[in-house]
Amino acid sequence: RSNIRSFNLPGMGCSAGLISIDLARDLLQVHPSSNALVISTEIITPNLYTGNQRSMLLPNCLFRMGAAAILLSNRRRDARRAKYRLLHLVRTHKGADDRAYRCVYQEEDAEGHTGISLSKDLMVIAGKALKSNITTIGPLVLPMSEQLLFFLTLVGRKLINHKWKPYIPDFKMAFEHFCIHAGGRAVIDELQ
Repeated sequence: RSNIRSFNLPGMGCSAGLISIDLARDLLQVHPSSNALVISTEIITPNLYTGNQRSMLLPNCLFRMGAAAILLSNRRRDARRAKYRLLHLVRTHKGADDRAYRCVYQEEDAEGHTGISLSKDLMVIAGKALKSNITTIGPLVLPMSEQLLFFLTLVGRKLINHKWKPYIPDFKMAFEHFCIHAGGRAVIDELQ
């Protein structure tokens, strides 16, 4: 049909799902009374590595196939039926950093087998990316009391005592639920 738009974001792994929701949100902002169906899949079969390089064998063990879907709508009549409401969506990009760009990278090994290589820097880079996202979304979602405590601690560290521990805002005051990537526990540990 002419009123349906379809987009394909291949080769981006699980990050394509969030990028797709951002794209759908942008489309819904310019097309009133519309729906957007986002279907995100993770298909690893084409990237199954059959060589012997350890950093390229790891993705065979860590990643699996899966899918998720979400229906977004900007129609008023759908508001009361909706289970969730998309209030904020932030994305930060670390691809300009060469270490970040190459931390998950498709390449050939010395024997010509194609696979996904995971860098030893992955957890550090993912932790920095998560910290960047949290820093970006914090002012949008945290109550003023948490923002004020963070600001006062920051000023206190600069002017009074630089050895003060930084205040870590309580994001449970802003969110009822957290959804963490399946590989995210190691990233959270790295961030802490």
